[in-house]
Amino acid sequence: MEDQNYALPLALDRIVSGKNHPKCSEREAIHQHLYLLMVTHFNESRFDSGYGCALWEHDFSVLSQIKWKDLIRESLEEAVGKYETRLSNTKIRVEVEEFEMLSKSTNYIRKRIGIEIKATIRRTNEPFVFFERIFISPLSIE
Repeated sequence: MEDQNYALPLALDRIVSGKNHPKCSEREAIHQHLYLLMVTHFNESRFDSGYGCALWEHDFSVLSQIKWKDLIRESLEEAVGKYETRLSNTKIRVEVEEFEMLSKSTNYIRKRIGIEIKATIRRTNEPFVFFERIFISPLSIE
């Protein structure tokens, strides 16, 4: 039962043609799903406009960093609670870093967020940790 989940990205042509699709463990499937929730903006899914998180609604927001992190954390808590039912006792931490990216023609300030999700896998009662960093908000300085 450990490798009963399809790995991402889905290759529907393989499934429809009867070929085997790569599978993954439950732990990897949960990780992939959390990443998908994190990088999906609202209204991107035609079947559920609420799927995703508020990260992409507020990536250029002028809120204080503390309010912004709280807004993203709350959005992810709601999304994980609603869409990733294989987890319980979920705790989410959001960190934000700014980097100055230097190039020959312009300099960029990029915001990088780190999302840490600690939880328990319901089926096995095992601890689960997810951590990913992504860059957002490519601001240009001339």
